[in-house]
Amino acid sequence: MSKTRWLTAVLFCSLVAMPTISSAQADSTKADAEDFVRDVIRALGGPNWNAFAHGGFTTGHRFVLQHAANTVDGQRALQSATGYNLGLGAGVDILLRMGFRANYTFTSSGLNFKTDDGNGSDALNIDDVGTLKTHTLALEVMRYMLPSRAAITPYGTLGIQGTWWVLDEKSPLVISNGTTPFAIGPLFSFGVQVKAAEHWSGRAEISLSSGHNPFTGNTSFRALSGPTIEEPTSVSRTEYRLAGVYSFGRSKKSTPAPTPVAQKKKP
Repeated sequence: MSKTRWLTAVLFCSLVAMPTISSAQADSTKADAEDFVRDVIRALGGPNWNAFAHGGFTTGHRFVLQHAANTVDGQRALQSATGYNLGLGAGVDILLRMGFRANYTFTSSGLNFKTDDGNGSDALNIDDVGTLKTHTLALEVMRYMLPSRAAITPYGTLGIQGTWWVLDEKSPLVISNGTTPFAIGPLFSFGVQVKAAEHWSGRAEISLSSGHNPFTGNTSFRALSGPTIEEPTSVSRTEYRLAGVYSFGRSKKSTPAPTPVAQKKKP
């Protein structure tokens, strides 16, 4: 948790310290809302929308720590391997450096039991006991450090997500009990957006989230390799993503001032 808190603090400080920009970088949205109804609500009906698709990989995490069937043998942990993620979504820029986005993400990771005796042994390893999949819907507030249509702009997001967990059993050591655990939790992301063309941009980002452990609770999956030692109530997840973004609006371009023309004096 200390790592998550540190990253949250860094993200918050970076978003508060907004740099000064020139008027040549302005687009169709305002820097600040002077009138909420006029500047924010009406922006939802303007040409400020975008659609995106993303993909990447998801890091593994530990769900349960158990003794082996013969407790003299030691202990092992049920954890997910590095998997992949795919998703798509839509967003809208309501102010010059602020927007919202909603997205759906699918992830898939293999489940393995790994020896956890602290001596580097792999004697209790059992690989590929199942496949853990998630379906996640998220809603986030985006904050850009530069205007959203700038050539390059770092950004951060804060939001909430709902996740459905699905277990494909490959071994009697893990069972789903016919349930689909659901969890709601916070998430935040940070990354960089690079504009490639008038309507196209690319993003590279890291997303961190947490939620209820699908292997704990009354309606949850079960691990049956031995007596349980530790069963955390929540698990964290880190996703690394690359995204392609299509913006439907057009950037507002500054118009150069007309060059004054010298007038001839009458004789």
